Amino acid sequence: MATHPLVALRTATGLSQAAYARLIARTHAELGHGQMAARREKVSRWESGRIAPEFTAQLAMARIHQVDEGIVLRLGWPQWLMAATGDDDLLQQPWSPQGAVAVSRLTAAAAGEPGAALIATGSCLTAQIRGVLAALAGGARPPERGGPRIAPEALVWAEQRILALERLETGSPVPQHALYLAARTEYRLITDLLTSHGYDRATGTRLLLLCARTATLCTWTSHVAGDEAWTERYNLAAIRAASAAGAPHHTVAYLTQLCYRHLRRGDPRDALSLLRAARAIVPRPTPRLAVKLHARQSVLSARLAQRTAGLRALDRAEHALAAASPQWDPEADPTSGNINEDYLDFSRGHTWLRLGQPTRALSCFSALLGDRAAPDRSPSPYDPVQLCPAVEAQLDAGRIDEAAATIRRAIDRTGGFLPGLANRFRRYLAPHAGHPDVRELLERLAERPPAHAVPDRGQQNP
Repeated sequence: MATHPLVALRTATGLSQAAYARLIARTHAELGHGQMAARREKVSRWESGRIAPEFTAQLAMARIHQVDEGIVLRLGWPQWLMAATGDDDLLQQPWSPQGAVAVSRLTAAAAGEPGAALIATGSCLTAQIRGVLAALAGGARPPERGGPRIAPEALVWAEQRILALERLETGSPVPQHALYLAARTEYRLITDLLTSHGYDRATGTRLLLLCARTATLCTWTSHVAGDEAWTERYNLAAIRAASAAGAPHHTVAYLTQLCYRHLRRGDPRDALSLLRAARAIVPRPTPRLAVKLHARQSVLSARLAQRTAGLRALDRAEHALAAASPQWDPEADPTSGNINEDYLDFSRGHTWLRLGQPTRALSCFSALLGDRAAPDRSPSPYDPVQLCPAVEAQLDAGRIDEAAATIRRAIDRTGGFLPGLANRFRRYLAPHAGHPDVRELLERLAERPPAHAVPDRGQQNP
C-alpha cells in the first residue's frame, strides 16, 4: 500500500512517532488549543490513513511545517500536506497550456530527496482527472510567446534525441543513472525553450508534446530508481503537457502509467478512476494501448479479489497483443515499446500474485528470473525494478533463499541500487531478517551506491 504523505513529513524532521507526537502536543498547547495526549499510537493511526487528526492537531502540524491555516482549510486532510512537501504549487496550477508550462518549470527546477508517498490520491486525484478531461474537451488554445524565435532545426534535433532515448528506455545496457541524466537534460532544455524563447501556437503545441515525452522519460527512470514521489511528479507533468497539447493518445498513455503507480502502492478505487478516464478519452485504443489497459484492469481486479474479471482481462490483453503490429510506432503508442509476450507474462504474474497465488505467479516470472539472470545477457536499466514482484512472489511462497539470491545477483550485475530501490527491497526482506542470507543482504542494501550512480536533480526551487 502507499506510504502516507505524513510519513515523509515526519521522517524529514528526523523524529520518531513518539517524539513527533510530543512536538505536536507542545505546539497544540502553544497555539492556545489546550492540552492533547502525546501518544505514538495516534501518529501511527494517522500515518496508516485509518483516521484523520482532529482539526486543531492539524493546525499544530501545519505550524510545525510552515503551512498557512488557509491552505489547511481549503485543501483538507491529507491534501494540505502537499503544501508542506512543495507539491501544492504543482497540483493547483490551472488546467491550461500556461498551467502546463508552469508545472514543467516547477518540476524542472525543483530538487529533493527520494520519497515513497503518492502525491495525488482521493479527492486530489479526482480533481486532477477532472482537469485532464476538461482540458481535452475544452480545446484550449496552445501557448505562444514573444521573443527570439526557436530555429526549426533545433526542434528537429531535439525530437531525434528524444526518440533515441525512448528507444533506449525499452531496454538497453545503458546504466540507469546515465539514462536519467540524459532524460533530465532534455527535459530542462525543452522547459527552457517553453519559458525563455519565442514561438507561435503551432510550435508551442509541438514543444508541449516534447515536454510530455521528456517528462515521461524522467518518469520511468525515477521509477527504476525506486523514487515514487518524483516518478509521480514527472508523470503528472507529462499528463498536463499532453492534455494541453491536445494529444489524447499521449494523455491516455500517461494516465495508464499513473494507474500503475496506484495499482502497486495506492487505493484500487483511484486506479479504477484513472482507467475509466483513459477509456473515456480514447474509447477505441490501438492494440498496443489496449494491451496495457487490459493488463492494468487484470491487476486491478486481482487487487479487488475479482478472480474471474482479472483472468478475463488477461484474455482480452492476449487477443489485443495478437492484433498488434510488430513494429512500434512511438507517435501512436508513446509508452508501448515494451509490449510483447514478456510484458504479458509479467502482467499474468502480477495478477496471480495479487490473487494470492505466488507459486503460480512464479511460473509466469520464469523468463524474468531465468533469461534475465543469464551471464551472457547485457543488463537493462529496468531489470532490478522488474524483479520486485518476482521477489515478492518468492518470499510469499516461502522461498527465502531464492529471493535473496535473486536480489544479490541483481546487485552484482548493476553494481548497486540507488537508495529508493534499495529501500524497497529492504522493506520486502525486513520480515525475514532472522534468516542468515537476509541479514547479510540487508547490510549490503544499506550501503551507499557509488557517487557517480546517484542522479543530480539540480538546485532547489527558490
